[in-house]
Amino acid sequence: MACHADLLKTGKTLEKEIDSEKILLGRDENGKAFALRNQCPHRGIPLTYGKFDGCEIECCYHGWRFATDGTCTKIPALPPDSKLDVSKVRASHYPVREVYGLILIYLPKDMRKADDIDESLFPHFPMPEGGKFDFVTAGYMDCSLDHSVIGLIDPAHVPFVHQSWFFRKKNNLKLKTKKFAPSHLGFTMVRHEPSKNSAAYKLLKKEQTTEISFQIPGIRIEHIKVGTDDILVMTCLTPVNDDKTELIQFIYTNIKWIKIFKPIFYEFAKVFIQQDIDVFKKLKEGLLNQPPLMLMGDPDMQAKWYNAIRTRYEKCQAEKIPFENPLKDQTLQWQT
Repeated sequence: MACHADLLKTGKTLEKEIDSEKILLGRDENGKAFALRNQCPHRGIPLTYGKFDGCEIECCYHGWRFATDGTCTKIPALPPDSKLDVSKVRASHYPVREVYGLILIYLPKDMRKADDIDESLFPHFPMPEGGKFDFVTAGYMDCSLDHSVIGLIDPAHVPFVHQSWFFRKKNNLKLKTKKFAPSHLGFTMVRHEPSKNSAAYKLLKKEQTTEISFQIPGIRIEHIKVGTDDILVMTCLTPVNDDKTELIQFIYTNIKWIKIFKPIFYEFAKVFIQQDIDVFKKLKEGLLNQPPLMLMGDPDMQAKWYNAIRTRYEKCQAEKIPFENPLKDQTLQWQT
């Protein structure tokens, strides 16, 4: 997940660090999103310091110009009769897709095969036709992607980290029994009635069911059905580098009264996310000692599944074979 689509303005660029790569994201004059390595192939200066006219990017150092696919179109210093084919010069580009109000980016291991995308890796979104996610909030976890993912799918921390009058309290623990099934690049907590000890759900008066899915590298989607209406709350983790992960939250709903009170709900969401960010700052202190870590019983089973799925995925990529989910249907219990 690169960013919400609304952050990319026509004729503008922005820089983001994703998986230790400095990337220039932009939108051309036709509204098409693009991504380049934020580095001029000539002398290495970041292209974001240059000018973008909606069609081409001009490097601020020597005026080299690049189309949005990275192809060099002009090297001003060359004499008029130069036989050099400047189009053979390329700034590395990354494939991007814009769907449901989201900008997704593909970072291949081999940049020479950037456009050779395995379609089976594309995320699945339970989004109605024409639906679009709204941006809610974003923040940074001071940990690697792996630690951040395990925190995202960990059910046991909720009553201790997310103590709020509008959510739940740690002295209100209940035994939960949940059925899980393997799903696209991950697993799903199958549809069920939501927790009765959460004040947030009590605002929704109609009959409710929820389904929570996780897919690698770090996408968690809670799909709540309220009568015939939908609420999708999606949390995405994107690695910035080995020690920092960006957490971005999005929401979709077709319930009109929720849209009216959107600013209020978003403030609640920001409080919720900030609680995770704060506890990860404390976690970082402990991880500096590189302690052995324990995963215990059903409450930590989803973390074990994540490790198993990631290991199988990497093996399938290395051997160039289709991904096969190693998980089976299972029922877990924990108190939260």
